[in-house]
Amino acid sequence: MPAKRMTRRSFLNLVAALGGGTVLAACAPKVVEKEVLKKETVVVREKETVVVEAPSEKMVVLTCAHAWEAAFEAHQEKFDNLFMEKHPNIFIKRINSGWSEHNQIVPTWAAAGELPDIIYVHGSRAFPWNSEGILISIQEYVDNDVAFDVKGIWEEALKLYRYQGKLYEIPYDHGPIILGYNKDLFDQAGLEYPNENWTWEGEFLQAAKALTKEGRQWGYSGYYGTVVGLGNEQGIASVGPWGGEVFNEDETKLLVDSPEAKTGLQFFADLIHVHKVAPTPAETQAFPAGIWISGVVGMFALATWGTPQMHEFGNFRYDVAPWPKGPKGRKTGSFGSGYGITKDSKHPAEAWTYLSAYLSKEGMEFMWGSSGRGSPARKAAYQSWIDSAISPEHAEYYLEALEEYAVTGHPYKTLRAAEVMDVINKYTGLVQTGDMTVDECVNRIMAEADPLLRA
Repeated sequence: MPAKRMTRRSFLNLVAALGGGTVLAACAPKVVEKEVLKKETVVVREKETVVVEAPSEKMVVLTCAHAWEAAFEAHQEKFDNLFMEKHPNIFIKRINSGWSEHNQIVPTWAAAGELPDIIYVHGSRAFPWNSEGILISIQEYVDNDVAFDVKGIWEEALKLYRYQGKLYEIPYDHGPIILGYNKDLFDQAGLEYPNENWTWEGEFLQAAKALTKEGRQWGYSGYYGTVVGLGNEQGIASVGPWGGEVFNEDETKLLVDSPEAKTGLQFFADLIHVHKVAPTPAETQAFPAGIWISGVVGMFALATWGTPQMHEFGNFRYDVAPWPKGPKGRKTGSFGSGYGITKDSKHPAEAWTYLSAYLSKEGMEFMWGSSGRGSPARKAAYQSWIDSAISPEHAEYYLEALEEYAVTGHPYKTLRAAEVMDVINKYTGLVQTGDMTVDECVNRIMAEADPLLRA
């Protein structure tokens, strides 16, 4: 199903928000190559928006590093062309890498003193990169830019990007985990779709059993195929409904040894080994493209950033529902991504001019909302994502979660996060294979990972 086209009115509103400018008539695709900046080649494509010539010597050139899939680059280019039409003194040069490659190359750029002006920053990278001085504080720009309205961004999203009390980056998206489900399998089983009254130990478990066909279909597949997990957004989604926590607030202590946390972990482990309604790791690996989009799973944990994949690759009808309630109510985890200005930027003021437009309400609506690519971190822009052609029918349940019961999942503010999560993932993985009990898993995690946080 094709993505929605922007209406003429929406397009003109965006142009106005970015400062107007003449929009050229649509023309046949054409590639223009010009040498600039140490003979590097900049490619400018003439599309249906504007034509921007290569930069002159008087222009400020801002280099922006993204981590987009190739199919989204053209959409990014449209935004940049509109911005440059409004700001003829600024030229935007893009660098685009895969998500993993980007996260690996940024520290290398930093060590060489060759960081781009603006970089993509996943929430898990913000604290370590800020502590290493890779990015600069933008608090002063935020405070002095009244039009930017930072208060319109969810506090849970901003939490990821505060370092020593100051904002270093601004989030563009923030999404919670809620329950996704395969409508075709529910219909075949004659089951009612999940709703806001569902509980884990009641309606969810009953439906999971009814949807399971041994060895070939499962009632629940977890989060990207992980059924027992404690990291970031999945951690709090797993134990929160039972009143558990994974970390304390300042991430100096693990709390997975509480009775509430262990009960939550045991519930998800039992889905695999007792109720047999969730796949084992071996069964999951039989679907390399992802068991959650294979069409053989009735329910799955789905964050907002998974909806484009579901739309593109899922060969079945799907929808979403609220995260089920536990004995202590409804609670789930959330996480997000953002952008910041690096220490090597020679033009931080111009970089903020770009970011303030990129991460404004109108910018979020254009880039991520109306495209369906990601759920905006601003409530005022969220409806554009709900209304997008590739969002699920009941996408408003994501908004409900953000406003009522989603919290940012730890860890995200400790330099020991990677080491701690390596330990946690090792032992929760053994629970999933059936080689370790939940009690043994928790004891090992507390013995090996908790001291790392205290070091």
